[in-house]
Amino acid sequence: MSEYLLEVKNVSKFFYGLKAIDALSMKVKKGQIYGIIGPNGAGKTTLFNCITGIYTPEEGQILWMGKEIKGTAPHKIAELGILRTFQTIRLFSEMSVAENIMSGRHIKSKQKWYNGIIHTPAYYKDERENWEKVGELMEFFKLSQYATTPAGDLSYGVQRKIEMARALAAEPELLILDEPAAGLNENETLELAHTIKEIQKMGVTIMMIEHDMEMVMSLTEYITVINFGAKISEGVPAFVQDDPIVIEAYIGIDDEDES
Repeated sequence: MSEYLLEVKNVSKFFYGLKAIDALSMKVKKGQIYGIIGPNGAGKTTLFNCITGIYTPEEGQILWMGKEIKGTAPHKIAELGILRTFQTIRLFSEMSVAENIMSGRHIKSKQKWYNGIIHTPAYYKDERENWEKVGELMEFFKLSQYATTPAGDLSYGVQRKIEMARALAAEPELLILDEPAAGLNENETLELAHTIKEIQKMGVTIMMIEHDMEMVMSLTEYITVINFGAKISEGVPAFVQDDPIVIEAYIGIDDEDES
């Protein structure tokens, strides 16, 4: 078995002849918090969409525990243990917090279709275990007080927690976070960073796109920088932070500096 949990090998994705991802490669080790950064429109979310099966790359390989998963349906990838959140929160706004989190448990459910009609002892056991997991996650994310509240009635910061709890309900091995701090205030961002570290302690590997550079540099262990769909730098945060190529990609170079 490969020492890497996830390997992206020379992956390219085209839209109408334009390369959104350009021969991109990276390797994620089990237990890492791995950062993906780059300017807006660099192709970061497209990469996550390729990994999670929403898009199928035209070129390259995506290996999960050494096995090819490129072109696998999103629900099958989720069953393998790769779960994600999105830039834009996608909750069932009319459902309660507990019900939203429970919706993430279907992958782990042992029930058959007929258990909805015939409630066997196994059905009740499975239901009890699932709701116990939901309760644990609500406590972990400090959501218990909102258990019966419709998700759509809660603040943006609380909704972010619900979305992460729903992803964790499926007990992922790799949790992919797409701009988790977007829209959060300073205190919420600090709390989120602490939560991500606690999730890592559970044995979950984390990949994240994030524009809050202070958070990225303090939280991640390895970073890949993307610009125009191609990798322009990678390494530990201290290296990436001082890389002139990365600085140029983010802030540009004055004409006077070029002369």
